[in-house]
Amino acid sequence: MASEDLTLTFLLTAVSLLAVCVPLWRGLGIGLRALLVTRRVPPGEIEQRLSQGASRSAAVTLQMLQVLRRAARENERRHPMDFLVDASRQCVANDYDAHYARPLSMCANILPPIGFIGTTGGLMVLFVSMRIASESLELGALAMALGSSIFALLGYTLLEGLRFRLYRRLLARLDEALEFQRDVARRSRGRAHATATA
Repeated sequence: MASEDLTLTFLLTAVSLLAVCVPLWRGLGIGLRALLVTRRVPPGEIEQRLSQGASRSAAVTLQMLQVLRRAARENERRHPMDFLVDASRQCVANDYDAHYARPLSMCANILPPIGFIGTTGGLMVLFVSMRIASESLELGALAMALGSSIFALLGYTLLEGLRFRLYRRLLARLDEALEFQRDVARRSRGRAHATATA
């Protein structure tokens, strides 16, 4: 009877873990792609990739610089540079939010309801097992109820923590892009000043 209890407990725990795994794996995949997009890009690579025309899936640093430079070319001095910087930053942040932050948050937010469904299902099985006096079914039902809640909450915490960490990386990369642009502008002004005085 003990091996039957153990088998049923592991089976129902595995079912609750599998229910949580689908959105968790999807969220981790999105998080991995977001890690690649928010990677640090060395200044030499920035120059090279900008001259080649970086692709849409490029790092956010490159996206920010592309948007900012395109806006500056099309501006024709109608808007102050601070406005262009803020608008470019918002454009890249919105793109990141739409492709990474919101889908990651959706995967995280679906986990607690899945855990609640598993808990409710486990309690229903527990009530049935009490009615038919099956100890192995009672143990399996408790395992399902507790396992689904624990796995779902751990997955939720993991994905939300990852989302928070990725957002901080996004902000750091946007700041690096702006600093790179300022350095390029300072060097350009220095060359123009040196040429004018020579």
